[in-house]
Amino acid sequence: MRIRPLLVALSLLLLPAACVGGETVGDSAAMAVRPGPPVLYVALGASETVGIGTDDPVREAWPQLLYRSSMPRSAVFVNLGIPGATVADALERELPQALELRPDIVTVWLNVNDLIAGVPPATYEAGLQRLLTSLRRGGIARVLVANTPPLDRLPAYLACRPGAPVGGPPCLTDRVLPPAERINELTAAYNDVIERVAGEAGAEVVDLHSAGIAARSQESGEVLISEDGFHPSAAGARVVADAFARILSRD
Repeated sequence: MRIRPLLVALSLLLLPAACVGGETVGDSAAMAVRPGPPVLYVALGASETVGIGTDDPVREAWPQLLYRSSMPRSAVFVNLGIPGATVADALERELPQALELRPDIVTVWLNVNDLIAGVPPATYEAGLQRLLTSLRRGGIARVLVANTPPLDRLPAYLACRPGAPVGGPPCLTDRVLPPAERINELTAAYNDVIERVAGEAGAEVVDLHSAGIAARSQESGEVLISEDGFHPSAAGARVVADAFARILSRD
């Protein structure tokens, strides 16, 4: 079962840095003016990567923010994200394009749709292993892969529970979802898989789960979620971009 698409969005975006304004993200702003040879950055992912949930997906999607804040001015960005994509979808529809492009940097955020669809951790692991291994074998210099953020307090998840208030965000799927304890167990299992597979493939993990927990402790979590109760808002996209930027800034 797929998460119901909330918007129709672009699945391919190719923009040179010189065509975009100078918006920055977090502490990585200084990297925006870094000189260097042309860099090709490709983003693989689902609706979050496309920018669904933001007011202006073309400009506010987190990969766009990362690109504008942390890549050389000569860099080129291609967004291959597809709303509703699972790892299996990415293997079929996103990976071939990425391998053909032979980018220097790739970001991968593919886990939430698999988890919500009930894909077992072992099946998810096999798909993610194939994806990351293929990217690395393709000669790509760096692959950054996000782990799974906490899902148990998302309004669109809570709307799936019995007794959910009327008038709030709709339930994020048509299938019956497990209780919060089980969701948290599955999230932990997925994140163990991501850590293990990334290590084996030589990819770098971006810890969105810790970022989500930190947002809760700062009472800023609600601001980071869009009105649909599921996707990152524009503020949430900036947090995600900043998490990727911190890893990308490591030499």
